[in-house]
Amino acid sequence: MSKQARNSMAAIMTVLVTIVMWMTAIIGVVFLASVGAAIYAHHNGGSIDALNISVTDGTDSLPALIAGLIGGLIVIPAIIYVCVLLRRILATLADGDPFVPENANRLSRVAATIAVTQLLRIAVALVVGFSFDKAKIGFNLDLIPWASVAALFILSQVFREGTRLRDEEKMTI
Repeated sequence: MSKQARNSMAAIMTVLVTIVMWMTAIIGVVFLASVGAAIYAHHNGGSIDALNISVTDGTDSLPALIAGLIGGLIVIPAIIYVCVLLRRILATLADGDPFVPENANRLSRVAATIAVTQLLRIAVALVVGFSFDKAKIGFNLDLIPWASVAALFILSQVFREGTRLRDEEKMTI
C-alpha cells in the first residue's frame, strides 16, 4: 500500500470519526434537554407549557428518566472523548508514522474509557434501582464492550512493542 493510499484512508476515517463525534454531541444535547424537560414535567404534574412548546411526560417512571439522564451524562462525553483519541491516532497514521508511544497510550485510554463507562452503567442501574421503592433494577452484561476492552489493551501492547522494535532498528547499523 502506498503512502498516498494510506493517507487517503486515514483522511476518510478522520472524516467519519469527526461526523460521529459531532452527531453524538448534537444528538446528546437534544437527548439531555429532552430528558431534563421530561423530568421537570414529571415534577410539574406531567406537562410543561412554555413558549408555545408543550412537553408531556410520556412515562410514569421517574427512575427510568433519571437513569437515562445520568446515562447520557456518562455515555455522551465518553463517545466524544474516544472520537478525539481516535482522531489523534488517525493523524499519526496520516503522517505515515502510527507507531509512536502516544498511540499505545491512546489505545489504552480508549479501552479504559469503555471499561469505566460499562462499570458506571451498571452502577447507575444499581443506585437508581435501590433509590426508588418501585424501581426495577435492570441491566444486562454485554460481552462485546468487554471483548473490545481486551482487544484494545492487546493492541496497545502491540503498538508499544512495535514502537520499541522500530526504535531498536533505527539504532542498529
